[in-house]
Amino acid sequence: MEKLLLLLGLALMVYNVLYGLKLRRAAPGGVIGERMGQALFLIGFFALAYLGVILLTWSEPSSLLLVLLSFILLLGAVFVYLILRLVDAIVASL
Repeated sequence: MEKLLLLLGLALMVYNVLYGLKLRRAAPGGVIGERMGQALFLIGFFALAYLGVILLTWSEPSSLLLVLLSFILLLGAVFVYLILRLVDAIVASL
């Protein structure tokens, strides 16, 4: 169960990185462009962290703590996606 949640979170974070790159190209320069670049760096870092968690916990036996961690990480990836959609709507309205 937790492996599926972690893989879904990683897949969503990879999508978020690609979506963020698209937004970075569409964002105008200045503060929005600069902040989008910083956010994209952090999104990429967290995507690598998801991969690290998967590699470190893959052979671990299932536990409630690991399931909760996986669920929290998946919700974090969903949060990043929602924020990127918000930024996309803001950039589109400029």
